[in-house]
Amino acid sequence: MIQSHSLNAALRATAAALLVLPMAGAAFGQEAPLRQEAETEEADPTKPLLLEPITVYAERREAAANDVAASVVVIPGEEIDDRGLDDMHELMRYTPGVTVPRQTTSTDPFSSFGGFNIRGVGGNRVQMVVDGSRVAERITDGTRDYVDLNFTKQVEVVKGPASVLWGSDALGGVVAIQTLDPADILRGRDRGGFVRAEYDGLDKGTGVSAAFAQQFGPGWAVMLGLSRRAASEVDLSNARDDGGIYGCPRDVEAGATPCGELNPMDTITDRVLAKAVWTPVAEHRLEFSIDMLKRNTEVQYNNGLGAVLSSFTGAPTGETLLSHDRELDLDRTRYAVEHTWTPGLVWLDTLRTTLAYTPHKYDRTGLRDRTLASGARELTRDSLTYQEKFYELDIQATSRFDLAGIGHEVTWGFDGDFTKTDYERLDVTRNLTTGTVTRSPAGGFNFANADTTRADLYLQDRMSFLGGSLEVTPGVRYATYKLDPRPDSDYAEIEGAEPRVKKSEEVLVSLGALYRFGGGWQVWGHYGEGFKMPTAQQYYTSLPSFDLIPAPDLKPESVKSIEIGLRHEAPRHAFGITAFDAKYEDFIQNFWQIPETGQITYRNLSKVHIWGVEFDGQVALTDRLRLTGAATWQEGSQKADADSKSVPHTLPPLTATAGLSWAATDALTLDLVGIFADDVTRTESEDRFEPDGYALFDVFAIWQVTRNATLNLGVKNLFDKRYFEANAATYGRTASSAVAAANPIELQTGPGRVFTASLQMEF
Repeated sequence: MIQSHSLNAALRATAAALLVLPMAGAAFGQEAPLRQEAETEEADPTKPLLLEPITVYAERREAAANDVAASVVVIPGEEIDDRGLDDMHELMRYTPGVTVPRQTTSTDPFSSFGGFNIRGVGGNRVQMVVDGSRVAERITDGTRDYVDLNFTKQVEVVKGPASVLWGSDALGGVVAIQTLDPADILRGRDRGGFVRAEYDGLDKGTGVSAAFAQQFGPGWAVMLGLSRRAASEVDLSNARDDGGIYGCPRDVEAGATPCGELNPMDTITDRVLAKAVWTPVAEHRLEFSIDMLKRNTEVQYNNGLGAVLSSFTGAPTGETLLSHDRELDLDRTRYAVEHTWTPGLVWLDTLRTTLAYTPHKYDRTGLRDRTLASGARELTRDSLTYQEKFYELDIQATSRFDLAGIGHEVTWGFDGDFTKTDYERLDVTRNLTTGTVTRSPAGGFNFANADTTRADLYLQDRMSFLGGSLEVTPGVRYATYKLDPRPDSDYAEIEGAEPRVKKSEEVLVSLGALYRFGGGWQVWGHYGEGFKMPTAQQYYTSLPSFDLIPAPDLKPESVKSIEIGLRHEAPRHAFGITAFDAKYEDFIQNFWQIPETGQITYRNLSKVHIWGVEFDGQVALTDRLRLTGAATWQEGSQKADADSKSVPHTLPPLTATAGLSWAATDALTLDLVGIFADDVTRTESEDRFEPDGYALFDVFAIWQVTRNATLNLGVKNLFDKRYFEANAATYGRTASSAVAAANPIELQTGPGRVFTASLQMEF
């Protein structure tokens, strides 16, 4: 239930949502193409113009998004291409309530992304998958930005805990990326393909991609996709070089980067996607796939050039930084074999087995040149290698049958993986004056290497009553989790906190219900549970020189969530409204200082409570004009322990999007999209920065130049509005000189006016 003290605010948010009708929300909010009728502009109320998006991940089956008892957003690949959505952050631009913070700290100087935040829960608490395979977790000095959106069929965002179907890491939801199959390119032909070129003014990025598919007789189909993208640093044109409210203590005269700019950067991203599908008979389908992503980023880490400031006092240390070059090589590869068998038996309709090997690698190096207070010259080469290698097995069966007049669709199976996690850090310092060389292993945020084993069984039964008007869907998962540390010789053990094996077993349940009561109306509800084991870094971090110590007694995070929704669908309009309430326990807090000591570690918070209201809808005003939209309002509270005072949990404010899409001709579509955010007024402490609200407007033109060529043009933030993004609310109102120099708040401003363009040729 929504807390009574926030009921009025919730009602106001609901009313605002009903009035604003924005774009790109859950189920109905994403754009669905109009069926263009050249002969008339007059709307026929009996003719359906709105196409329903299809979800695969909400219930581990294909279903219309408005036919499941869940809140799910579907972003089709066509929208990704038309809008120029080329990274994680831009992907969620038109999805209220889902944010992607840009990392601008010294631990991640590459301007990458730490993960998706859904309903106030983010980072490793949101399961990320590409074609069903896990994406590596983020560590403190790492990233979750293993995403490339070329060759994307669609992206799904399942809001709220989805652990019953997707396991431990789906505590806050799931973001699932599906890539193209040969059939998506062939579209019934023997061969086909496309070539695409694109430009994004945000980072001066230029990209080219191409894909080709071929059908060899009735049984074989193959495809190959290649892409490359080159880009520079993101241009935050409305950020202030003087550092804004923090000021700018950087030594700009010595060549330091101003506080309103990201460091000079060059990025090259390469992608290869290859698939082969063999269908020897109708009952069997075998797919082989290779997906390789490689990204190289070089950055001139100039923000610290000149006089070096102490990270503790902010005072000059007497040292001078002459140069600091850093480089990141990021790799994600997936090798997979998937077999689908459709025997059509009473007890087994479909059996799909997927075996995948998915290694991830984050390889960071740096070269720092400085003069010490003594006058000596010193060169330091640092290297960090972080790897997660997933060996995955997923067996999913579907059974359909009637029993005692009740229809059953049972989804059941095994979901397991074995993961090897390795962290290696080495700094080599050469004093050019004295000739001495010092090797310093296990620096940074060092932790013990570990092996993780997950082996889960799940079952969900979609039961149909009253001729299909009522569906009740109970689900259960038996989840097991084992984390086995492998400390190497460089790992520094802390007495009393030695790394030890951690095991956990959980039984999770869910219950969904959906009732269709005629006239296109339906009401639905969902109860879900989830849990999240601590990571190897949280359990086994050890850096005694910095008083960063392990936390062997951490408990798994858990959640219990309730959602209630109302939907209405007609041939020419659709809308939905959802209220949610989620109670989390044992939320893990990073870098907590133990009272009366200088030691820093991780700890469990007692409770985090998040509640809110979401709206989405669309209406075909004519056969050529459509209004679409979505809105989200949410609030939250948190308690450090049972005796602590409840304080706000920092969340994005009321946000909404609104869009008009006009099919001016059969070949030209013009879109206007508004993005709106209210002021931030609730943060976890009074000294947090509270960004003002804003309104942005984007315009797009999609022009089918010829039968086989499409030109997309866009202008984002048309009026060049200066604003801060949601993550700025996690910053303080004031900062020390060291913090202001290393992580200026001005780098949390949103992009100014940005031009995008792409041209796609199909054959």
